[in-house]
Amino acid sequence: MLAAALCNSGYSYRDVARMVGGLSYIAVRDAFVAMVTSLPRERKTFRRVVAIDGADVSFGDASYHLWLARDVDTGEIMSFQASPGPSAEDGAKFLASVASQCDNTPLLRLGTGPNHPRGLVNLDLYFRTTPADSILTKLGRFIFGSAA
Repeated sequence: MLAAALCNSGYSYRDVARMVGGLSYIAVRDAFVAMVTSLPRERKTFRRVVAIDGADVSFGDASYHLWLARDVDTGEIMSFQASPGPSAEDGAKFLASVASQCDNTPLLRLGTGPNHPRGLVNLDLYFRTTPADSILTKLGRFIFGSAA
């Protein structure tokens, strides 16, 4: 999942294989293709509210930040990316991928707590935060049996 998200963020298969270690670039490509073919096609449409989730995960000796955006009304996953850190530049790149799928300027809803996407704080955005548990945290609990 991490390898596919890193590829979706623009890193090459070989770079991702080096970053996560222990994977061939072919395994990384296969993970990316599986993820891309399972997600719905991007489409530009009116979006009322977009939920943004973020989570820090450790893989080996490295730490990464996962980004996820979904349309609250339809539940559609709009973007799923990863970056070596939650920088403002990575946040801006992630939001650009979300904005490319919106006909309007939707309300961004962010979770609070340790999963708050810190890279978005420095972008001077107006958004609403919710105390609800992050979708990425729930996914991590499901996969790993504990918080991601």
